[in-house]
Amino acid sequence: MSEPQESNNNYDVVVIGGGSAGFCAAIAAARQGGQGSRVALIEKSDRLGGMGPLAFVHTFCGLYHPDTSMPPRVANAGLPAEIEAAIRQRTGQEAPTAMGRVYVLHQHPEIYDQLAKELVAAEGESLDCMMESECIDITRESDGGFAVEVLTTGGIRPMRCRSVVDCSADALGADLLGATRLSEESDRLQKPAFIFSLKNVGKEVREERFKMRLALDLVHGVGTGQLPGSILGATVRESVHKGECFISMDLDTDKTQWNPSNPAAVAEIERTGRDLAMKLYTFLQVQYPFFEEATEPEFPPSIGVRESFRWLGRHVLTGQELVDGVSFPDTVANATWPLEMREDAKGAKFTYFKNARASGIPLRALVSAEIPGVYFAGRCISATHEALASVRVMGTCFATGQAAGMASMCYAQGTKGLDAQARMIQGSLNH
Repeated sequence: MSEPQESNNNYDVVVIGGGSAGFCAAIAAARQGGQGSRVALIEKSDRLGGMGPLAFVHTFCGLYHPDTSMPPRVANAGLPAEIEAAIRQRTGQEAPTAMGRVYVLHQHPEIYDQLAKELVAAEGESLDCMMESECIDITRESDGGFAVEVLTTGGIRPMRCRSVVDCSADALGADLLGATRLSEESDRLQKPAFIFSLKNVGKEVREERFKMRLALDLVHGVGTGQLPGSILGATVRESVHKGECFISMDLDTDKTQWNPSNPAAVAEIERTGRDLAMKLYTFLQVQYPFFEEATEPEFPPSIGVRESFRWLGRHVLTGQELVDGVSFPDTVANATWPLEMREDAKGAKFTYFKNARASGIPLRALVSAEIPGVYFAGRCISATHEALASVRVMGTCFATGQAAGMASMCYAQGTKGLDAQARMIQGSLNH
């Protein structure tokens, strides 16, 4: 991964956040800019890929067209297809897995993190990746550019750029720039997830009959007081690594106090997740012989936050538009995942797209309604609560990140009109 060039703090594009959308935005911007362009990627953790490596999310959702009556087809060209092929090759999967009415691709947080870092490093001097660094200020300058301050391990580093892409997941850039942020009341926010892994488990964990039995045993365990009721939605899924499994639970947050932007609230719900994980681990060891030798849980670096703040764009994408399969003139990415509502801890409630076809995401939903030169992708795009329940998944974040990165570089290099930017993106991805 390239080291920042301290002698030159001028960039075409600065990308905030190295999650699924962010690292794709940075790579896409660098590729769009070509030789001589400069992109900076700022990530506050030591991992790339966001909720994959950080929260142990271990499947890619939203990669494929939503029609399981047909063979799987990647829905977005460019980086989403590139990442899909690389993950299949590294995990030994010939094809994705059909789960009900959708396809998913199993992946591993460590493999994903390594792949993301390799893809970023491959861009060479065009892309400076600053890990364990945090954007602490952004201001607009009189010439239309932006001054950015980054807190690094070596101190505060001032930077300047022509365009900003916010992939912070929490619309951090909107807060720093004083732009409008969209949010929901705490009682409507999608519940966070807590995922942990167990190693040394028996092969029986892969069998469908175990998963069916587990659902019944959890109900019995709650009924007898062995387990708390909040654990009923727990699921066990085998890893791509032999002898390992991932266990996922939705956490039941306080309906009036949950605030994913409050470190104290996040720390408290994380403690709840760890406590539930230990209770479930003990239950599994007692209940099933093939868990007797399982190692103690490996906990993720963070909980899986699904929703917090979003930017206000020139278009606010709605859940109905996704369900109806709307195609916009400025469509720059395809959404394929159903509306996955998790407003309580009892499991997902899905609303599937009509006619099992992809829906468009317009460039206008990835660009600020108030500040020229600002783009965004991933979990903080301009969308309603219902639409976010679809487009927040990692496969779709690859696509929105790619589009925002390409558009931001077009802007930085002088193409200001959104229609022209959309045509350039469409032409490049359809080539």
